[in-house]
Amino acid sequence: MENERVIDRKKMLGYSAVLSILVVLIHTENLANFSVSPDGSLLDRFVYFFERFISGNIAKIGVPSFFMLSGVLFYRDFDLKKYPEKMKKRFFSLLIPFFLWNFFRFAFFYALGKWDIAGRFLSINPIYFTTQNLINSIFFYKYNLGYWFMYQLILYTILSPLIYILLKNKKVAVLSLIALFVVFSTDVLGELSLNVFRGRFIQIDGLFHYMFGAFFGMHYFDIVNKKGKNVTSWALFGILLGQALFIAFNRTHILAFYLLFCTVSSVSFWYAYDALVKREITTKISTITFFIYSAHGTVLELLQAMFGALVPKNSAFALFEYLLLPALTLTILVLVSLFLKKYMNGIWRVLNGSR
Repeated sequence: MENERVIDRKKMLGYSAVLSILVVLIHTENLANFSVSPDGSLLDRFVYFFERFISGNIAKIGVPSFFMLSGVLFYRDFDLKKYPEKMKKRFFSLLIPFFLWNFFRFAFFYALGKWDIAGRFLSINPIYFTTQNLINSIFFYKYNLGYWFMYQLILYTILSPLIYILLKNKKVAVLSLIALFVVFSTDVLGELSLNVFRGRFIQIDGLFHYMFGAFFGMHYFDIVNKKGKNVTSWALFGILLGQALFIAFNRTHILAFYLLFCTVSSVSFWYAYDALVKREITTKISTITFFIYSAHGTVLELLQAMFGALVPKNSAFALFEYLLLPALTLTILVLVSLFLKKYMNGIWRVLNGSR
């Protein structure tokens, strides 16, 4: 049975690589840095809507897709007896990298801020070394905000026995998913998460997507691998439907439309992937997606800071930076990964989440 629950590895690696690139694009948006307005010149308006369409729309499916895929992979063969084994694996693939990358970010920007020239040139706010600051940095990603995703995955892993109980029975699972949908759509926990838990609370939309993927991993795994012209056609229709839901969300700000946009678009992209991505993605990228996710923020921030200090603040340079930096960031990360694999393979495996 377990051997039957296998996803095409080549597709999964390529799909994960595309999702990683989408996450990079989310963080490449630079409209505020260059004061680009939708009410400015013709070029201003073009750059604004182009970046918002890519980073604020298309790229938004990257994170929910990662949550869904994680849920499918974790629960496709899960039962309570496997909880200790799963926890052991996630200790090396999630927890150790989480602490290590958080400490690296803290130490790197702390040291960089001490270098006066770099601090002024890159506009780095000084980081103060205190016990509380260090704890918040390592355990609660204070200076590594992109790791909120990893933090959530760690919480979901710890809660996996409870999630399994909620999903084991199909009717209870559907009711649980509906309950999460309602809780997110009504935002009843928004104030609690923001003001009491300071972002350390479970993120409801992330949990919904994770459990959505887990539900299909447990009960309908055959559907995950389904292919064919009809499947692709429905997937392409789903992408268009997702866009309609996104427009509805922008016009009404009803959270239910946003959650539906993320869910419908993410599911549709999985099934449309083979039709939309014709060229196989190089293994130099597809095998380092965890490293890309973990390191791209640091590289991108430094590049954006350097560009911001050197180029004029106008929409033309904003577009130039937006188009250049994702490719430049990925190139740097690939070169660093090749170096680490060759000369520091043990460190590399830890940094890449033991993948």
